[in-house]
Amino acid sequence: MTQDSTRQGAPKVVVVTTMKDEGAYILDWISHYKALGVSDFVIFTNDCSDPTDHILRCLNRLRVVEHRFNRVMRRGPHKSALMWAGYEPTVAEADWVLVIDVDEYLQINSGDGTLPGLLADRADADAVSFVWRIFGNDGVAQVDHPPVPQAFTRAEPEAGAPDEHRFFKTAYRNNGKFDRMGVHRPFLAVPPQEVNWQLADGTRLPEEELEGALYVRGSYGYPAAQLNHYALRSRDGFLNKKARGRANHFTSSIEPGYWHKFNRNEEEDRRLADHFEAALAIKEDLLKDEALREHHETALGWHRRKGRKARISQEGQEFLRQLKLSDTV
Repeated sequence: MTQDSTRQGAPKVVVVTTMKDEGAYILDWISHYKALGVSDFVIFTNDCSDPTDHILRCLNRLRVVEHRFNRVMRRGPHKSALMWAGYEPTVAEADWVLVIDVDEYLQINSGDGTLPGLLADRADADAVSFVWRIFGNDGVAQVDHPPVPQAFTRAEPEAGAPDEHRFFKTAYRNNGKFDRMGVHRPFLAVPPQEVNWQLADGTRLPEEELEGALYVRGSYGYPAAQLNHYALRSRDGFLNKKARGRANHFTSSIEPGYWHKFNRNEEEDRRLADHFEAALAIKEDLLKDEALREHHETALGWHRRKGRKARISQEGQEFLRQLKLSDTV
């Protein structure tokens, strides 16, 4: 079984993430980032009800990922995981670290199409931020759909409105200039003037914004790369997400406004959907492991059943009614 798709001599790029009840989506996501050239994954989970932990334990056994059970502190699941990740040898030994979520797919639009290749093009950068492009639900109802990038191909306009800001996620060089990981960006360990922070196309972030920047305006770096954000996925999948709760907030629930914020379907972008073959080949290779295949199929069934139950429940029906009402306002 092929367990490493990285190029000989390429930098060690480590992805850090946290998951809860994401079993239906894990293999497509892992396979995509392996196809991009990511060398290592450190994945934290907490309080899973679906087969997420079983899938990740199999991938841990196969040495595809390093799976850790997250001890959640008052700061919440995601920020707790990032704190614990700072103690991981794999993270300490990385050339680059990227904190990214399972509903985010990096789409590289330039160079050789790999993340190490793009980072090599940014050889003078200490950090490279990839700006969100939000992909909507596109009318997909049920969880039983093709891989996320192939099922959801409509997004917000590539060109932003005047003065529109868009959030980013950041890969940073493990060179001592950053103190710790954050959800969207690392925190500085040195003065801003010592840090070269760029977008994917080489546009530099202003020095005066480096200490707190979470988003950018005007230039997004999309000609080089964009970060496709599939916050909703299918309607039933969204109801499952609502039942699970938000990753960064203990008390914050998902309301209809969240759906409308992320249901952006103005333009079609099929570039990732039409170039997903390498990821699918890696996925099929992984599924040769009998236990992993069993847990993956169980996860698909779990999410289908959970989504249907949520859809026909009184709470789910009321939530869907609120979505329809707000659609007509």
